[in-house]
Amino acid sequence: MEYREIAPCNELKDFISHYWVGTWDTNKQAPTELYYITASSLTEITFAFSGSGKHDELLFSIVQGHTQIPLQSPVREFYHLIGVSLYSYAIPSLFNLSSFELNQEFIPLTTFLGKDGSVLNEEMALAETTEQRVEILSCYFKSLLKNRKIVDTRMIRAIQEVKRNNGNPKIIDLAVNSFLSQKQFNRRFKEFSGFNPKVYARIIRLESAIKSYPNFRNLTELAHNIGYYDQAHFIREFKELTGFSPREFWKLSEDKS
Repeated sequence: MEYREIAPCNELKDFISHYWVGTWDTNKQAPTELYYITASSLTEITFAFSGSGKHDELLFSIVQGHTQIPLQSPVREFYHLIGVSLYSYAIPSLFNLSSFELNQEFIPLTTFLGKDGSVLNEEMALAETTEQRVEILSCYFKSLLKNRKIVDTRMIRAIQEVKRNNGNPKIIDLAVNSFLSQKQFNRRFKEFSGFNPKVYARIIRLESAIKSYPNFRNLTELAHNIGYYDQAHFIREFKELTGFSPREFWKLSEDKS
């Protein structure tokens, strides 16, 4: 599968991690029958098409919530995907909904957005290029940004701090800096991230490890750099959050590329 990411515009970069496009070359391979989902801090909105041409059919659109549990989902008949990956705090900020309500959820876009979802589906189906589809999504999120309500900036800063520290912050310091008791902080953090602080930190640390992997010579070096106690701890947590050992995971990634 050919995969690429597209950065959001400056106006949206605090809420959108990236847009992404995945296309199978049908002359070389058919889509896998299983779609592997690892633990993720991001919420994704995905549009699936029968192909990447101008007139290919939009088969479905779905909101995939962030998750701490690896999943495998059967997929068939689509050869082209376009998606947008949202930071978890974008859910309460833009949709006035607790992020925790999307934890491990798969929701049809029209169920999640109602009429807006139907309009987006129609516009995405009529668009002829990836660039046009990304622009449609960007315009939609910009409109949400203009109408958003005041949000808890303390929680957004706390979540961003966890990400900046690769999942290795001192949770108690985050609560103190937010001027909240630990209990209050944990509750508010869960509303904006979808997880309690410790679970969210574990997921961010995993994502940091996956992103950093090419820069290290071996797993021991990677594990220590990311903040794991030792390689055994890293492998155990990696398998718990992805469903694979590190070796199995990267071999599968190479096979699918």
